[in-house]
Amino acid sequence: MKKKKFYIALAVSALIAVACRSDKSPWIWKIEGKSTTLKQLDEAYSGFGVLMKDQLQQRMGRFIPEEEFHQLLEDPDRSGNPQLAEMFKSLGKDLFAEQYKDMLVLNIEAQKDGFAKRPDVKAKLAFLEKYFLANMYLFDQLKLQDIKISDAEAYAAWQDAKSKDARLRTVPVDQGLEMIKGQMVMKAAMEKQQTLMKQATQKYRIETNKEFDIKEHVKKTREDARKKREAAATAPTGSDTLKK
Repeated sequence: MKKKKFYIALAVSALIAVACRSDKSPWIWKIEGKSTTLKQLDEAYSGFGVLMKDQLQQRMGRFIPEEEFHQLLEDPDRSGNPQLAEMFKSLGKDLFAEQYKDMLVLNIEAQKDGFAKRPDVKAKLAFLEKYFLANMYLFDQLKLQDIKISDAEAYAAWQDAKSKDARLRTVPVDQGLEMIKGQMVMKAAMEKQQTLMKQATQKYRIETNKEFDIKEHVKKTREDARKKREAAATAPTGSDTLKK
């Protein structure tokens, strides 16, 4: 089977902090004499896992407990689903290691070429660092593992879902209960998120510039862009001018 590559954007570097201190784990490779150890790879892989777990949850439409996620990474076949097993095998640490090595090389290139010092690049990296930090912190505060859905609650919700969608009636009960529990956890998480955000924002004094309306600004920008596009479409070309 052809190995599936995951091209990891440089943005991931905002998510991972590779330890510079020495450790006793074996080194895997050296780039220009600088070693990358198994411990450093593990730290990077944990950051990669945050991104992949979030994407998987959106794709599967349910919350995946941390323990289950790690078990599937270590033993993909335990899922009992061939397609899911292959997907988790493609997320293996061995395949990630090659992509991580490529990322390190590109980071060196970006530094040498002065790319990392460009104002636009620095601005994007600053945003990505804030984005990942905020989302990781929020996820940690949500403590999804503490949201418990009883079998009775799940069964009642599953019966209600089947009554509204005939397609669900062919789904085995165990799969249905697992799916509905995941959906109920995600719904509870969204409600908890709203509460956490409300509590957090109330702690700080946030002022809005009443002389600048961001919605009007965006509206005007789009209107200007539309007029410019329409003007360009109706403007005579050089060949039209020669014909006249």
